[in-house]
Amino acid sequence: MRIFRPTYTGAFECDGKACNSRCCRDWRVSADEEIRDKYSRLPAVDRQNFFKHLDDSAQAFKLQPSGACPFLDENFLCKLQLKHGEDYLPAICQSYPRVTYRLGAEIYLQAMTLTCPKAAMLILLRGEPITFEVVGELKARQIFDFTTKIPLPAEEFLERQSSAVKILQRRDLPINGRLAELCKFFGEEVGADFDEAAHAAALAEIFGQMYSVDLTADKKAQLAETYRFGRKEVLPQMRVKFATVLENYLVNEFVMRCYPCAFAGDELFNCRVFVTTYRAIEFAAVLTAISKARLTLADFMDMLCALNDKLDHSKGGMDAIKTCAANAGENFCSMMIERGGFYEGNS
Repeated sequence: MRIFRPTYTGAFECDGKACNSRCCRDWRVSADEEIRDKYSRLPAVDRQNFFKHLDDSAQAFKLQPSGACPFLDENFLCKLQLKHGEDYLPAICQSYPRVTYRLGAEIYLQAMTLTCPKAAMLILLRGEPITFEVVGELKARQIFDFTTKIPLPAEEFLERQSSAVKILQRRDLPINGRLAELCKFFGEEVGADFDEAAHAAALAEIFGQMYSVDLTADKKAQLAETYRFGRKEVLPQMRVKFATVLENYLVNEFVMRCYPCAFAGDELFNCRVFVTTYRAIEFAAVLTAISKARLTLADFMDMLCALNDKLDHSKGGMDAIKTCAANAGENFCSMMIERGGFYEGNS
């Protein structure tokens, strides 16, 4: 067995007190078949204490009125794990924040999601480039089977992904230059005919759907204009202040979602989705900076984690991104990648 992963994955340790056990609140936690079977074979008291907290479907836990998991104690620890050990956690709880893919026979890919604040700090706040390792032990029980989704043998897919990651880590290029090179790598040249109005309008549309807001045409136009007004001041500053954070975000996002095969479609379509997702982050960053009159590292980290939460748990947001990437056609690069001007300054 071989598990390819960023080296930070092995360094992660959960600390519920550091984030108020965020993953144990307000999220639907599935009680998978394996864990239900384990508890069905325990003594009556333990068995009853587990099954009484399942919802009507008997496949997920009912949350407390506060939104907390019924097994979360006052010290932000899991009662199930404290009493029975990690093997008696549901698969999602045992695996999170790791995201694990099966790519082929005994070949896996693993990374971590930014929806966990402690994982986000471990991933984003490193000054050196993200490095990778191969290990032989797989602890996560929740595994996404991508063996039929990747069009290449697992080893070739990993080489392809590694080449893309190297582009995203090219510190001789600004972030926008790296995205342009990424598009070129997957078969799309970037010209100099950037359409700022179409760019802003597309991101305003995505923003509304991501946050499930039924925006009027006037409101979308207002958001787009606010973004156009602020982007030339906010984005260059952001790329200087948070250069390594942005790089680490892009690398982790590319690996964590299993690009360039994250979604149905060819590699170029997936590249377009990836680039559009990053542009949605820039859009949110500009609006955040304007609303707060500044953009601190703490603000930026909070925004990244919140946006990732939306991408993971809001179907509308990711659907809007994929629709934009699919419908742009030959105009995609002119809408999403600007060459020259302020974009080509420091990353």
